[in-house]
Amino acid sequence: MAEDEVKNSEEKDAVNGAENDVRNDVVNGDANDAETDVKDDVAKTEKEEKKSGGEGNGGKRLKKVKWVIIILILWLVLACVLRLVIHLASFSHTHLTDEGLTHAIRFQNSVVVHGIDVSEFQDDINWKRVKSSEADFVFIRAGYRRAETGELVEDEDFKSNIKKANRAGIMTGAYFFSQAVNEAEAIEEADYLLDLVEPYDISMPLVIDFELYDGGRLQQAIDAGDLPAASLYHDIVLAFCRRVEEAGYESAVYANYDMLTNYMDSSILDNDVTIWAAQYDGACYVKGNYLYWQCAEDAAIDGIEGPVDHDIWYIEPGKVYATKAAGKKEQVSIGECEILLNAKSYKLKDNRAKPKVVVMYGDKKLHPGKDYIMSYVRNTTSGTGYVIVQGIGKYKDWTSKAFTIE
Repeated sequence: MAEDEVKNSEEKDAVNGAENDVRNDVVNGDANDAETDVKDDVAKTEKEEKKSGGEGNGGKRLKKVKWVIIILILWLVLACVLRLVIHLASFSHTHLTDEGLTHAIRFQNSVVVHGIDVSEFQDDINWKRVKSSEADFVFIRAGYRRAETGELVEDEDFKSNIKKANRAGIMTGAYFFSQAVNEAEAIEEADYLLDLVEPYDISMPLVIDFELYDGGRLQQAIDAGDLPAASLYHDIVLAFCRRVEEAGYESAVYANYDMLTNYMDSSILDNDVTIWAAQYDGACYVKGNYLYWQCAEDAAIDGIEGPVDHDIWYIEPGKVYATKAAGKKEQVSIGECEILLNAKSYKLKDNRAKPKVVVMYGDKKLHPGKDYIMSYVRNTTSGTGYVIVQGIGKYKDWTSKAFTIE
């Protein structure tokens, strides 16, 4: 009896040992080690079975070990499949597209560039994945004026968002949610925004987000009859924009169709400022010339959990766009310069194509960061990408140059 108990104990230890070896390898993801352990245990068991010379306890033990091994192999396969599913899920691709959108006839010769706008409501953002999902630009909320009290407040995630967006190579602008009811308050908001963005790279406009908030101070001023004419709204947003331009930045006005049509006159406003229009009906019917269109508020994109605003930027390749930011007294238009690329086509490297660019004004080679800033759009997939070159310092205006991505 004692001898049988010893044998049974040894058999049990052998089975548990085999099970533990394979389980540990599965947990650690060592498939090859698990397979080796299985083979070693089978060989050891068969060897001992032959040595014992018969079915007896050795045969029963062999069968038991084999069943344990079969179960553990199934466990190993399941674990590997699960790891593969998790890995593939982490690389899903949800790209921004213009499917279902109708673009105004005025943009028939323009390239559609996709972007987003974000605030603290988007929580943590994986900016590298956002860029890889064909979002080439972003407007980040820097702050807002409280609709009830008028207090100026910084967006909780502004600093984190703009740092990471800069590092990801996304063209970056910022906006301020306004509730200004006069020019003085608009200038106050502009100054607040300028202080916030000063440490960061800004390659897109600084924007006044001018919209009604139900029960807010702007709505109350309108209900009280304090803003009876479109020109008064224009004066407010233009005061903001002029302040931003004086500081050396491009400016823009964000407003929805209702604001641009029933309170402002977009066909007059567009003579003085860049318009970013919002309308979610699959098309934008704003009369004025808008350059940006917020076409959806419920888009899905890699790198962001939950819905996000989808924006369109229309660029006509090769066209020289005038800038309004204050610079040197005598500035040369970037349109008078020659933009040279170092090759005819480019391959994606780390999901990006970034041609080397040289900008010449006659015999003079311009210096990036001093004479111009450079960005890339539509450069994460094969096809045609574009480099955006914007003059700064002694140079002004901006234009684009196409390149081929293999």
